[in-house]
Amino acid sequence: MPTYFRKTIKLLPWVTLNLNKSGASLSIGPKGAKLNISKKGVYFNSNIRGTGVYNKTKVGSSLLWALFTLVAMVAAGYGLGIWLQNFNLFVGMCIASIPAAIAAFLISKHFNKTTTEVLDEEEMEDLSPTRRSSQKKTISKRTASTRRTTTKTGSSRTSTGTTRTSNASAKAYISEVEALMDKMAEAETMEALNKAHNEILDIMYTDIKPLQVKVFGMEFDEAMASIEQDYAEGVRQLSGGGQA
Repeated sequence: MPTYFRKTIKLLPWVTLNLNKSGASLSIGPKGAKLNISKKGVYFNSNIRGTGVYNKTKVGSSLLWALFTLVAMVAAGYGLGIWLQNFNLFVGMCIASIPAAIAAFLISKHFNKTTTEVLDEEEMEDLSPTRRSSQKKTISKRTASTRRTTTKTGSSRTSTGTTRTSNASAKAYISEVEALMDKMAEAETMEALNKAHNEILDIMYTDIKPLQVKVFGMEFDEAMASIEQDYAEGVRQLSGGGQA
């Protein structure tokens, strides 16, 4: 029987460290507006309590640099203000952090764009003139990842469009499950917890299981066991068995 591990450690007000079998993540912010940082990336999770409205948005590196600059300057101003007993210095650093954050955002965005263009040019230079021309034609004809394409082998053709569509659908369904698991973890009532749990079960058995794909890097049965463990933990906490 597989073993699972999940623990949440409160570091500061609105700052928690989340530990589980797949790794660690850091959550910053109050319930309803949290920034989650993990090896999967940085996501901003927001919801309106009691309405069921939920949103999960991936934060780009440019915005992350802007937020880091803003927080760093405000923290530095606060520390210097206390040390020098100069409140005006703190206010000045707070005001200056806004244009500094905007500048960090624009510089990071420009740098990322330039790096991508340089890499593309280097890849094209490595190709022979004939292959370079062929590559350009291929790029110009590239469309959405779900476009149906066929590969001809002798007299038979194998369609890869269905596979691409299935992979895209699987990723979308798994993202839905991740969002619902966040809702389940943040549920403050049994009604909200059960609603999120039921929606997860519906997606897992109706949409994901027929695709025969791994969920969170685990086989279907393992993933379901992990989900049920999280649900049981939520029930225990809402029933008064968890820590306050």
